Amino acid sequence: MRLVVTVLTRLLSTLVFLGSYCVASAQQISWTPTFENIGIEVLLSSPSAMDAQISVSYREEQVGSTYRLGHALSRISGTRFAGSLLGLTPGRAYSVRLESSLFSEAQSFVVHTRSESIPAAQGTVFHVSPGAGSDSNVGTSLGQAFRTIAKALTSVQAGDKVLLHDGVYFEGDLFVWRSGTESSPIVIENAEGATPIIDGTDPSFTPQWETFDSENHLYRAPCTVQPDKGYLDGGHLFRYQNLEDLRSLRWSQPSGFYVDGVHLYARFPLNGAPAAHTLTLPRFTTALTFEQQSHWQVRGLVFRYFGFGAFHRGIYIDGGDHITIDRCQFRHNVIGVALKRAADFNLIQHCSFTDFPIDTWNWHAVKSGGVGYEGGGVFVYTSNSPNRGNVVRNNHFQTLFDGAHLYSASNDGPTCDFDFYDNVVEDCLDDAVETDGGGVNCRIYGNTFRSFLTGVSVAPAFSGPTYIVRNLFRDWHSVAEFTGYPIKFNVSSAFQTQFVFLYHNTCHTSIAGQNGFLFKNYSNWIDIVSRNNIYSGTDHALESQSSVNPVDFNFDNLFTTHPGRFARWLGVDHQNLAAFQQGSGQEDRGLSVDPIFVDPSNDDFTLGESSALLDAGIRIQGINDGFRGAAPDIGAFER
Repeated sequence: MRLVVTVLTRLLSTLVFLGSYCVASAQQISWTPTFENIGIEVLLSSPSAMDAQISVSYREEQVGSTYRLGHALSRISGTRFAGSLLGLTPGRAYSVRLESSLFSEAQSFVVHTRSESIPAAQGTVFHVSPGAGSDSNVGTSLGQAFRTIAKALTSVQAGDKVLLHDGVYFEGDLFVWRSGTESSPIVIENAEGATPIIDGTDPSFTPQWETFDSENHLYRAPCTVQPDKGYLDGGHLFRYQNLEDLRSLRWSQPSGFYVDGVHLYARFPLNGAPAAHTLTLPRFTTALTFEQQSHWQVRGLVFRYFGFGAFHRGIYIDGGDHITIDRCQFRHNVIGVALKRAADFNLIQHCSFTDFPIDTWNWHAVKSGGVGYEGGGVFVYTSNSPNRGNVVRNNHFQTLFDGAHLYSASNDGPTCDFDFYDNVVEDCLDDAVETDGGGVNCRIYGNTFRSFLTGVSVAPAFSGPTYIVRNLFRDWHSVAEFTGYPIKFNVSSAFQTQFVFLYHNTCHTSIAGQNGFLFKNYSNWIDIVSRNNIYSGTDHALESQSSVNPVDFNFDNLFTTHPGRFARWLGVDHQNLAAFQQGSGQEDRGLSVDPIFVDPSNDDFTLGESSALLDAGIRIQGINDGFRGAAPDIGAFER
């Protein structure tokens, strides 16, 4: 059962609850709750005026509080408005009221945010042990454990639990065959104290090496398969697309491999010999697939080395709902968890994702010369069916090419009401987070992004709105010939980036030659709003390389440690804030001061007691209502 509730209202009448049916000559109001937020959409029967607005107010029902204003909805098309209520309490009822000249009277409804309470499995407990079990056992005790996960998956019913004991499970391409229910989920998790590892490699592969080209340090071994990936000493080994590129190291990769269905060819680090290394190959593409199944919990498992076919990943949720993935590790799958089609209300939390040493590779090699290394710990595939209400929180993404990819590339099947918060994303060769594609009400907040080329890519984030709120961006840097930046807008696309709200972010880099904020050449963006952010760099505080830049920046702090530069706008250098304000028309209430952080070397970016940014921000309804003092502080952290 989906949590999206649709309300249809006729103009000049009160709200009538009619499920998801459309009524002629009606406006449609729908909402999607997550734990901390509520996404709202309004679909009109005819186009509205360009200056039409819909305000939102809300109150918590349990305490009988008065209504307070939320962030206004955005007009994302002539007949469609969307927006979010942010920073709510899980498991509470909220009364929401919409007011507009488009309505004859205020429209009201009650929404319950998602509860943190997750039901436990109360049915049969099955045990699996790869070392001590047998699939001829009944599985209901450790002494009668199954040997394989595959056997357990065919045995469970709603309400059952599968406990995986210590060991390496060389299994993959596993499918879930039935669903749990809201009150009786199916759970698969580690036994107490155990760290079960689900491994996609072929343990029978033992290459018999011979020298193939001594001048170019090439070795080969018989190999009749052509896997997409290969692994060297536990990390990724770059796959070349042809033998000549491997021979010449065309992409400046110090080592790599190529397979042709007869042999595997390899070059090893420092032109070394194969005896000093371990090379393994995958035999499975995906560890575990949920296809149209719901109400599962996956906890405490390690998924590693899935990469045989082109679309490889640890877990694939294809239209699955209410699946919780908790405390899992995803290593060297390129994509840890993939979502597609109507995959709704799934939760990914307390997990870790890594793909070393991809973060040290040649950027052009990954983009142009490799095979499928551009993924992300969490990845939303393109689809013509929207996904809704998914939450990714409290995870660690490290040493990846891209940290996460949240938007579907099709506006027919956009990502809706996606929450990405309280995550740490670091050491990414390209983008920490991508919202490149179609999305409505995506909320990225409370994250730490460290060491990357681009922090959040909204290139293009079409439809919108996309909220980027109270994140810490630090130490972006150049990669190849590209200068780093916290937010990316430039892209070659027919779609338009619109309604991106940048609120209360702290962007600070100590890496030489980096702007505090950078716009590259204009490529069709509008409705970009920036308030109460810190943009602190080592080159320009802010640079726009574009000849046009239709954005709205104000109440931000622009700072640079460069003694001879301040800002460059539309090709013109401005030496101080006053000159920039006059020349650009931006930041007329902005500041330019040293933020004075408490201890940035130890990740404490709280404002110090003497900072001029304390109480220097502007009130933003629905964003910073809980500020302390006379006004909100500028930056991600309210002192």
